[in-house]
Amino acid sequence: MIDLGVLHIDWINEASAKNNKADKILVEKVIRALLLLEGLSASGINFIFKGGTALMLMQGSTKRLSIDIDIIIPIKEDFEQAFAKIVKDKSFTRVELQERQASSNIEKAHYKFFYEPAYRTARGEEYVMLDILHEKPQYQQLASQNIDSTFVFQNGKPLQVQVPGFDDLLGDKLTAFAPNTTGIPYEKGGHSRAMEIIKQLYDIGNLVEQATNPVAITTTFHAFANTELGYRNIEADTELVLDDIFDTALTISTKGQLGNGNIEALKQGIGQLKQYIFSENYHIEKAVTHSARAAYITALIRTGGIGLQRFSEPMEIKDWNITNQQYSKLNKLRKNNPEAFYYWYQALTLLNLTEENN
Repeated sequence: MIDLGVLHIDWINEASAKNNKADKILVEKVIRALLLLEGLSASGINFIFKGGTALMLMQGSTKRLSIDIDIIIPIKEDFEQAFAKIVKDKSFTRVELQERQASSNIEKAHYKFFYEPAYRTARGEEYVMLDILHEKPQYQQLASQNIDSTFVFQNGKPLQVQVPGFDDLLGDKLTAFAPNTTGIPYEKGGHSRAMEIIKQLYDIGNLVEQATNPVAITTTFHAFANTELGYRNIEADTELVLDDIFDTALTISTKGQLGNGNIEALKQGIGQLKQYIFSENYHIEKAVTHSARAAYITALIRTGGIGLQRFSEPMEIKDWNITNQQYSKLNKLRKNNPEAFYYWYQALTLLNLTEENN
């Protein structure tokens, strides 16, 4: 289990220093989120752990700091006793159910677990969020994952949670990167959600590197996309979601020259995400690469592709050319961003869109 010594300011300072001087407020939030997850694991509640924090554990890296706990629980339960024990055992001060006006038929519950920060902020109380989705799990494969990270140290063996496989998580994440259909919208309640959209893109871009099974990606994508369309009472099939992802990716990759996405909002989201990424300098060109990867996966899903192509050598694209005028602006990437061009060319080839007469 995680040693509660991780809550001491000395450890927070050390963990920050070991992780490229990560923001100490965020470091403590990551620690608190992992303690919350551990409490859920020890409680006996049957759940599947998903989302950005799950990916952070699964990848064994800290590329993007994620501070929320997202879980799936098929059946509604009374969590009062379990949550009270978590508050007591994991040094939280209280838990509070967040009442939100539902914009769809999605059955969700949101809880804030409050704590008194060891690293003092302008606020005397901080919190981490627990989001519970009540639905039947639709993943193809589950695995056990240790609750461990460079942000914590253990006292004995780490506890474990059930997580989806990388292919499943990619299929799920893709549905969240569709701002006009099943995904996170550009704004909600008058507040921009652009950074949340880019978080999904960042995770998708990294998941593509670890994906191995396009069939599993496709199956999970269709399952989640159909469910989300139903929740939102959108009478359409998953092709509409694939169009949305592709178009948003095209907007980013051409910096607004093509596609119908809100490029200004997306650029703002890219800039805002920087504070959560300290392992690399995240900027528009990285987002372009991730967008190209997302577009390629949508093409695989749309065409039923069973093999994943990987970029390896810039010289292999030197003679490639997109003659279709609708997408010819992507040729600029061949010199400026060879990897992004590679994945766009592969995507358009799968869709028979590289040439003008198509």
